[in-house]
Amino acid sequence: MSKINKIENPQPEEKVCFNCKHLLWMVGIGQGLKCGLDRKSLSSRYYTCEKFEMKIKA
Repeated sequence: MSKINKIENPQPEEKVCFNCKHLLWMVGIGQGLKCGLDRKSLSSRYYTCEKFEMKIKA
């Protein structure tokens, strides 16, 4: 029997792009995920860099 890979989101406290306030979610317009600071595409939502700032949770 083959193993099915499950796609999961990073945990809310992880220091990755998915949890950064600079993440631009532009998938709906065909642009993918981008960094709001340098407008470059992200290689992965699990990536992190020195510009990371945690999203403010409401």
